[in-house]
Amino acid sequence: MNFKYLCSFALLTTSLVFSINSEAKNIRGYCQADYIPIGSQNKLKLVSDDFTFLEGPTWSKKENAFYFSEMDFSGSQKNGPKSTLHKLILPNEVTIYKEDAGTNGLLSVGEFIYTMNHVTRSLSKIHIASGENETIVDNYQQLKFNSPNDLVYSTNGTIYFTDPDWQLSGRTQETPYTGVYAITSDGTLMLLDKSLNKPNGIVLSPDEKTLYVGSLNHEIVKYQIGKHGKVGEKEPFILVNSPDGMAVDCMGNIYIASHTEGVIYIYSSEGKVLDKISVGPKATNISFGGRDMKTLLITTTHGLYTIDVNIPGLVYTDK
Repeated sequence: MNFKYLCSFALLTTSLVFSINSEAKNIRGYCQADYIPIGSQNKLKLVSDDFTFLEGPTWSKKENAFYFSEMDFSGSQKNGPKSTLHKLILPNEVTIYKEDAGTNGLLSVGEFIYTMNHVTRSLSKIHIASGENETIVDNYQQLKFNSPNDLVYSTNGTIYFTDPDWQLSGRTQETPYTGVYAITSDGTLMLLDKSLNKPNGIVLSPDEKTLYVGSLNHEIVKYQIGKHGKVGEKEPFILVNSPDGMAVDCMGNIYIASHTEGVIYIYSSEGKVLDKISVGPKATNISFGGRDMKTLLITTTHGLYTIDVNIPGLVYTDK
């Protein structure tokens, strides 16, 4: 990481902390503990099924829109699949935002979309207005990442992300493991865990004291977060068949996409099943959005869906 970026990253994250903290408190202020996540009146709505493989949805409050990645596995996989970045204005206005974006997981914060880029094998960011892309970090101790997959942002400016090897596509694997990482607001990069088999979805609890990560071993594990973004020992949480992307609502309930089942499971923070949403084959990821944060966007291999929910989601975006 170069000094110029380190300084700009620190300034950006510091300026966002205050507004993001305020945003999170406002959301929690109207979070009702007695609400059930999904009511019988909440029906799944198809936005479009004219896609190849969807991933990484995120909500931008600044743009009042969702963004999501579409990957094409039919062409050359030399640097991973071709990826197109799309924009969705609710309810169903989909446009192409950026061609050949190389993106998988996305996270919108203020004027930027932070991206997991499998072409450059990096954590990067795109300036929404200009479309300019900048690599934040692409290696750990001079060893290239595999193919970064998913990420979550803490209000102290720390970004947590996973690095499986799904889109490595025959390129040389330099890190001899698939890892979970954190990068703090001052640019300090930490390897948190290298024991998970292809870590995938990653989310934080509303109080940001617990980090949840899913893996190919059909497990969701959790870590208690200490000072400076460091985590404690891995703890078992729940078992889910092929967990993919995840999201958290303001009550701390965890929404998990079961890839092979095509189901979104909803668990309480105590590990109790609260509900499920049957979507269809190959559910990949989920994100809360909408003006009241009560629209859940669901991506699958070919389809894009929304469903209204009763409890607002946590999406940390700048005002």
